[in-house]
Amino acid sequence: HTARQQPKAPRAMQREETEEERRARRLAKKAAKEARKAETVAGYSNSTNPFNDPNLNEQFVWGKKQTRDGTTEQEARATAKRRRHEVAAELQKVKESREKGEREREAWEAEKRQLDKEREQMAFADNQRREDEFQLQQERSRAVRRVEEGRARLVDLLTAGLSLLESDAAPSELLPNEVPDPLAVFEHSSEAELRELQGEISRHSDLDSGNADFWAAMGLVCDDALQASSGDTTVTAEVRGEIDAMLDGKSPAELDELQGQIVELARQDTNADYWGAVLARLRLVRARAVLSGTHGRMRRRQAEVARAGGG
Repeated sequence: HTARQQPKAPRAMQREETEEERRARRLAKKAAKEARKAETVAGYSNSTNPFNDPNLNEQFVWGKKQTRDGTTEQEARATAKRRRHEVAAELQKVKESREKGEREREAWEAEKRQLDKEREQMAFADNQRREDEFQLQQERSRAVRRVEEGRARLVDLLTAGLSLLESDAAPSELLPNEVPDPLAVFEHSSEAELRELQGEISRHSDLDSGNADFWAAMGLVCDDALQASSGDTTVTAEVRGEIDAMLDGKSPAELDELQGQIVELARQDTNADYWGAVLARLRLVRARAVLSGTHGRMRRRQAEVARAGGG
């Protein structure tokens, strides 16, 4: 078996080549390949073609035209070279134009994808809005049914009262003589009742975007009532009294303006805890003002409906 093995001379020779020799060998191989390729025109070579033309692959030179035009072979070659450059330049323009067109197409497709995405998002948001409206109507229908059956909860009565404030709402004869004051209810509810009310407020807050400020205010006052019922207070009664005196009598708009001023003071003052307590109390006072104002509008609207109905 040993006698049959032959030494691999070419591979051994390649390992002994220097970098320059290897580069030269590869260039020679490439040149030979290009020469073989150039020797053929439409599958024919100088030595093998049906025209018996030994110069088949040579560039055609119209000798008589050169003689007639009075140009030398050198000038003709220069002209041919110039034309090749012109053709190459024209091809480059075509290539650049094609690449520009591809970039424009890609930009258009990207813009189209973005528009499609935005349409999908808008369609999703629209579907979500319709779903929320449907769920809100269901909540209102259930509230009306509970009022009819004499088992209405505070949220049911408030929902009916809010409906009175909508311009397209039909007057309801099911409401009591006076829409209940939510602030009074918070003060007389047990901790268990407040926790149940907290969940109902959260559900209505998610659905009733048209009355978002009202339900947000309900949530703040409910949270504060729960804190008070559990004995968890962050400030003393004395400090709370000072803060309330500073905020007393201000409208929600005035409280919003004051909030910006207090935030700026909190940035400059080292007593961050105090100003944090002021901001928390301000938000609560504003929430109570929103509920009080909304309750007043409900009562006025209910009186208008009663007068219009001859009540």
